[in-house]
Amino acid sequence: MLFRWFIRVQHDEAKVKRTFQTLLIYIRNVAKLPEEEKFRKIRLSNLAFQERVGSLTGGIEFLELCGFERTKGDEFLFLPWAKLKMEVLNSAGSVLNSTMTNPFFGLLSS
Repeated sequence: MLFRWFIRVQHDEAKVKRTFQTLLIYIRNVAKLPEEEKFRKIRLSNLAFQERVGSLTGGIEFLELCGFERTKGDEFLFLPWAKLKMEVLNSAGSVLNSTMTNPFFGLLSS
């Protein structure tokens, strides 16, 4: 369902898969080392982030659902300790991973 929505909006399966992979890396890094602020902070102007996540409809929103917030001035997405919920991160990671490992990934997008 998540993948179908992204494909319907984006019309590019390869780009969506790369977005999912990137989101999974962000989620995994925070889940593994939540005390590391560098994993809980994403510069919105970062070119790689913009190409892989920020430019796709729903990419930033997905991270916001995981607890990330825009900082003052919209320079960063930041996941504060108060919003860090391991069960949310684990669930988000599971959804991304199961979607990407599904043998029908992309086939049911239309």
